[in-house]
Amino acid sequence: MTGSGKKSTARQQRREAALAKKKRRRTMIFSIIGAGIVAVIVFVVTRPEPEELVGVETFADMGSGDHLAAGETPPVYNSSPATSGKHAPSPVQCGIVATEVPDHFQVHNLEHGTVIIQYTPDLPETELTSLQDYARSKPGHILVAPRLDLSDPVVVTSWTRMLRLDSVDLNTIDTYYGRYVRTGPEVGVACPFAVDESA
Repeated sequence: MTGSGKKSTARQQRREAALAKKKRRRTMIFSIIGAGIVAVIVFVVTRPEPEELVGVETFADMGSGDHLAAGETPPVYNSSPATSGKHAPSPVQCGIVATEVPDHFQVHNLEHGTVIIQYTPDLPETELTSLQDYARSKPGHILVAPRLDLSDPVVVTSWTRMLRLDSVDLNTIDTYYGRYVRTGPEVGVACPFAVDESA
C-alpha cells in the first residue's frame, strides 16, 4: 500500500471513530432524556393527591396596607373573625396567647401570612393541649388564641379565608396551614413563634 493510501485509510478510520463516538454520545443523551421523562411520568402518576380541604370559605378582600390612625374606630369587617381590611399599625407576636386578639390586630397578622387558630373557651383540655403542641411544632406564622364569640369550637383563618371545625382536627388544620401560610399580601414579613402563654 502506498503512503497516500495509508493516510487515506487512517483518515477514514479516524472519521469512523469520531462518528461512532458522536453516535454513542447522542445515544447516551437520548437515554438520559428518556429516563428523565419516564421518571417525571412515574412521579406524576404515582404521587399522592393533595388532601382535599372541604368547607374553606372565601371572603371579599377588604383591602390591605391601610392602618388605623390613633383613636380611629375599626371598620365593620365582612367576616367574624375578620380576614382582611384596615387594621392596627402593629401585629401581635406569633405563638400561643391566653387572651382574645381583637380583629383589627389579627388582620395585621393575616396580612403577613400568619394562620390564626381560635377556639372557644370550653374546648376540651385534651384538644387544647394537642392544638398547643401542634402550634409549638411550627417555626412561625401561627397564632393560637381563645375567642368567646365563635360560632364553632375551632376556627382557622388566613387572608380572606376561614375554616370552621367541630373539634381540633390536626390533619385538617395542618393541611390548611400548609396551603395558606404566607399567602397574605405582605408575605415577606417574619413572624417567628415568640410567645407561649399556655403554661
